[in-house]
Amino acid sequence: MKSLFSIIPVFVLVPLSIYSQEIQNNGFENWSNQQYYEDPDGFSTTNVLTFFAGGMANVVKSTDAHSGSFALKLETVDSPEGPLAGAAFIGEPANGGFAGGIPYNQRPDSLNFYAKYNVPPTDTAYVAVLFKKFGAPLGICFAQLTGNQSTYQKYSLPISWLLPIISPDTMATAIISSTLFSMPLIGSTITVDDVSLIGASIPYPNGGFENWTAFASEEPNDWTTSNIFTLPASDISVTKTTDSYEGNFAIRIENKLTMWDDTVGFITNGTIGDEGPTGGLPVNNIPAMLSGYYKYFPVGQDSALAGMVLYHYNESTGVKETLDSAYTTLSVAAEYTYFQIPVDYFTLPEPDTLNIAFGSGNFEGSFVGLGSVLYVDALEISYKPDLTGTQEIAAENPMFYPNPFKDRFSMDLNGLINQAATVSILNSNGQEVYHKYCTSSSHHVNLEFSHYPSGIYFYKLSYGDKITTGKIIKN
Repeated sequence: MKSLFSIIPVFVLVPLSIYSQEIQNNGFENWSNQQYYEDPDGFSTTNVLTFFAGGMANVVKSTDAHSGSFALKLETVDSPEGPLAGAAFIGEPANGGFAGGIPYNQRPDSLNFYAKYNVPPTDTAYVAVLFKKFGAPLGICFAQLTGNQSTYQKYSLPISWLLPIISPDTMATAIISSTLFSMPLIGSTITVDDVSLIGASIPYPNGGFENWTAFASEEPNDWTTSNIFTLPASDISVTKTTDSYEGNFAIRIENKLTMWDDTVGFITNGTIGDEGPTGGLPVNNIPAMLSGYYKYFPVGQDSALAGMVLYHYNESTGVKETLDSAYTTLSVAAEYTYFQIPVDYFTLPEPDTLNIAFGSGNFEGSFVGLGSVLYVDALEISYKPDLTGTQEIAAENPMFYPNPFKDRFSMDLNGLINQAATVSILNSNGQEVYHKYCTSSSHHVNLEFSHYPSGIYFYKLSYGDKITTGKIIKN
């Protein structure tokens, strides 16, 4: 290969069609059945969190039962957010206790259960039952388990009633594999079976853990949806529809209730991080525009969102950097309507990842309508010229010369354009150091560069709807 500094001809862009990436499953034609996890009937668990964080469930149906076919096994697992304890709840955790629960109006004497566990001495597993009246604690039973118990051990614990005679109206439960008061230890496990309440005729619900519900849905290939969040509380929020703009299918996104009682409906070609969609399609070029077709049926003053984010991994810092983002709102549309989202970013560093996301509600606004429905189909992505991918052209007809240069740099535009043009010069950090507007008669342009340091620069020539880019070198 020739040395870069020995090449006198100028550089121009390699045609983008060679390198550009298409959006995977851009017409939503390909779908697969996905089973996320199973939860014991009557309980909510941490499975929705651990599956989304790492693709696994940490509360599972175990065939290693004390009696019957199944038992409940919980494990503390690692995740990008740190160790996550396995937990199964009747009701839900809240500040200072448990919110919700199931109706229960009797006063049992004690709690019985069988358990085996492997919990290191610095960690603690829990089995707890709380009885409430008008939301206030009335009776409690609280077991703390640590150490290694390899076979089932029976536990019979009295329920401490805070007030006599008064009967509760609610019962809540928590079974947890790790401590609530310090860092959980990855690998702590507890298996529980045959939970019962003694001295009451109302049984503990599903105490033998024989009944489980699988949470599954049909998912669009190469996309992540909000279904995992809405399945436990209501229904799937993202579905395949034959009401398409082209092809056999499109995607239908509806705002549904989640297990946390908020409203959501979205898709992304990446994953969901702490601050929203992240990751996505690997790219070699700078995206120019996302386009496609949509229909939207909002509830109230809701509006849909469509957008994309450009990322670049900085090897020197080891940090994924957000380079730019572009969003638009989608208003009511009873028929498929064309939309496009342009990208203003055109500098260095170039992105290496493109995240695309759609939401059926205005999640960045003040109103999200439960039941708002968005249809999306026929997505396309176009790309800008590559600032770094170049090829040589013939020396006999140079447009930019000399290259490399010392103090001055000339451009011969004659024969290439017959209209006004804009010339920009960027340094190696992507900062614009020169900008000039050229009229249609300015066929020859001289640039003074004596006061700029030596190094590699990039030019961008914009005329009409075309852009030409390449490298120039100052010795």
